[in-house]
Amino acid sequence: MNPSSSLSIMEQMKRDRFELLSAYLDGEVTSEERHQVETWLDQDPQVQRLHQRLLSLRQGFGAMPMIPADYSADQLVQGVFQTLERRKRRRLGWGGAAIAAMAVGAVSWLIPGTFMPSPQMANLPDPSSAISEVPDDALMIALDQPIVDIPLLPTSPNPKANKQEIY
Repeated sequence: MNPSSSLSIMEQMKRDRFELLSAYLDGEVTSEERHQVETWLDQDPQVQRLHQRLLSLRQGFGAMPMIPADYSADQLVQGVFQTLERRKRRRLGWGGAAIAAMAVGAVSWLIPGTFMPSPQMANLPDPSSAISEVPDDALMIALDQPIVDIPLLPTSPNPKANKQEIY
């Protein structure tokens, strides 16, 4: 016999016992099933512990405070459907906006002069003609010839005077 199949049979038996015990607590069993559960409760300590746990769980649920509803179930259902309808309209609105954007993009692509789909090479101006084409009021910066003279640092005749000693 396969050990994994025997394990699954045991698990199934435990599940069946749990379901039958739960139905017993809910009063949803036949007289034969009631007799079977009462026999388990008299003889099996595991079933007794499970029965106690289910009873305490049921009592805990019964002791939980109930929040009073300000509106009826019909109003709640109506509110849920209204929310779903708003979300549906919002999605349709975003979808319509996306379709409209795609249509504008497609039309602008087809209009000549607005977009050139073929790659083009950049045209560099001739360097000699670039200087002559610069307007008079344009700002020109000469990197090798500064506009303002930059003074040199004063030097002393004694080279040791410029050195700082670090201790």
